[in-house]
Amino acid sequence: MLKIFKSLGLILIICSQTVISSHAELKDPEHIKDLNLIQSYFKKRFPDVSFNDFANGVYALDNTARENWEALEEFPPYEVHIEAGEEYWQSHDTVYNKCFPNGPSIKHQYPTWDEQLNTVITVPLAINLCRQSHDLSELDYMGMEMNSLVAYIAYQSRDKIINITIPNEKALNAYQQGKKFYFTRRGQLNFACFHCHFDNAGKRLRTESLGPALGQTTGWPTYRNKWGALGPLHKRYIGCNKQVRAAPLEAQSETYRNLEYFHTHMNNGLPINGPSVRR
Repeated sequence: MLKIFKSLGLILIICSQTVISSHAELKDPEHIKDLNLIQSYFKKRFPDVSFNDFANGVYALDNTARENWEALEEFPPYEVHIEAGEEYWQSHDTVYNKCFPNGPSIKHQYPTWDEQLNTVITVPLAINLCRQSHDLSELDYMGMEMNSLVAYIAYQSRDKIINITIPNEKALNAYQQGKKFYFTRRGQLNFACFHCHFDNAGKRLRTESLGPALGQTTGWPTYRNKWGALGPLHKRYIGCNKQVRAAPLEAQSETYRNLEYFHTHMNNGLPINGPSVRR
């Protein structure tokens, strides 16, 4: 059975049960159609926002919030984490340079599909896989060492253009699973990610403006004023699930990695601008 989600001209079709493409030959792939539909939708809905400015999230839409954000960026609270992340990288630079031969400027290429492991690899997972292969202990995905490392990597990747690829049918299936999660209602409030960040993007929820889906993954890890700390994208996924009263999953679970794969792919063409500050 197919569910059709419509939002002011945007139509995305997803399977409500098994998500297997009927045209997964990658000659005319659905992810390219999705990308064009999603980006066209936001460009038409917010015609005064330049494409690259969507990388600034809600600050592309809310001028008052933008002024406050720009003031914070003069002395950003994440700066100490960039410095710490550089020190963490250099403390094992021989190991990290073997795993990442092009250096830390890699954020724009992740998440990526790993053909050997048959799974989506995010930057934090790539770091831990690298450490495992060189007999180093794994880092806590919510911990400051991991998030400082990713902040340093994001900073080194600034202005690099996001280019997430879907190279084969297995990767496409992971993308579809992430897409399905994004558009599926859940929790006691019966909300999907879609409802806030497509339907209601730019509208106010209590005192806050809701950010558009386009550009949401460009600035992570993020220092959120609500948290009073730097945190990863998957912490935000966990928080969103809790807000709609749905059971959250573990950070770096396969489901959240697939979600990030879909979520980041829709931002192809935008520049990395992390780490960042968000409300």
